[in-house]
Amino acid sequence: MTDGFIAVHCGAGHHKDKFHKQYNKLSKLACKAGTDVLKQGGSAIEAVKAAVLILENDPLTNAGYGSNLTTKGQVEGDAAIMDGKTLLYGGCGAVQKVKNPIELAYDICIKQREVLPMGLIPPSLLVGEGGFYHAKAAGLEIVKNKQLISHKALRQFKKYKKLLNTAELVENSPLDTVGAICVDGSGHVASACSSGGLLLKRPGRVGQAALYACGMWADSFSPRTETSVAVCTTGCGEHLMQTQLAKEIGIDLKSNSCPIQGLYNSMTNKFLKSRHLRNIKQKLGGALVLHLTTEGEGAVLWGHSTETMSVGYMKTTDVKPKALISQLPQEIQVGSSINVGGTHFILNR
Repeated sequence: MTDGFIAVHCGAGHHKDKFHKQYNKLSKLACKAGTDVLKQGGSAIEAVKAAVLILENDPLTNAGYGSNLTTKGQVEGDAAIMDGKTLLYGGCGAVQKVKNPIELAYDICIKQREVLPMGLIPPSLLVGEGGFYHAKAAGLEIVKNKQLISHKALRQFKKYKKLLNTAELVENSPLDTVGAICVDGSGHVASACSSGGLLLKRPGRVGQAALYACGMWADSFSPRTETSVAVCTTGCGEHLMQTQLAKEIGIDLKSNSCPIQGLYNSMTNKFLKSRHLRNIKQKLGGALVLHLTTEGEGAVLWGHSTETMSVGYMKTTDVKPKALISQLPQEIQVGSSINVGGTHFILNR
């Protein structure tokens, strides 16, 4: 295959109308960064890292610079990446002072290929100080915590710390974490995600964006004989962790000939109707999915139970990327049903 395709999201939650154009513009910039990598012969895992990097550096999102603050007023980042070719995963959680957590997750992932002396096993997930020192040793950019705090995040922190009303936090929390999925010129896929976590999260809290099978999933181990799938999720991390939604969707769609119906069924049965969430009234989640057949027929899909979800996508042969804000129908109660959308594409061999 010679073509490539990338899609990104800026979260599933509540995106105010006045910011829709900004979210769409940012999604397009991230898609452009990812396709630039692909056009230069880069791999899917390199492309999703480049796309998420753009999203982390913009204060509009809840990832990297501009992340939600902990109850102590600090930024603690979560991020993860998975390579569908090798099936390797790298993640970091509750990491402070690392400018771009996705770069740390990427470094952890690729270093698992290295053979260590005395049979030592490279880590796949590092949290807190361990993640910070790994980033420092790898030469990644380290900044003061205040350099990661945007005016928007600080304003929200002060506002909600005064309220400390759980119901209002859940209802109005902007779950605008970020993610990317991609297929490269060799037909392999990758997935990445990054998040600053929930509003007023406890210090040390780690969400789905750092955890294997919860925030991301990618499998193109046998692209010539099996369907390839990449998934990244967004929403309430605790709900996504309890259901391991990314992996569940990936496995379900691997053997499903109709990915649109498959995504709807998977999110309905494995998330909304999950016995693990039986006591949760409002289930908030979203997923961005790439489905690719052995013949090169692809689909990028998004599904969400939240009010909105911000997505963008681009094929390497496209003149410019596309972006939109997917919206739950007004008559549907948030957290009770799944809204699914998507687009199809063909990759030239």
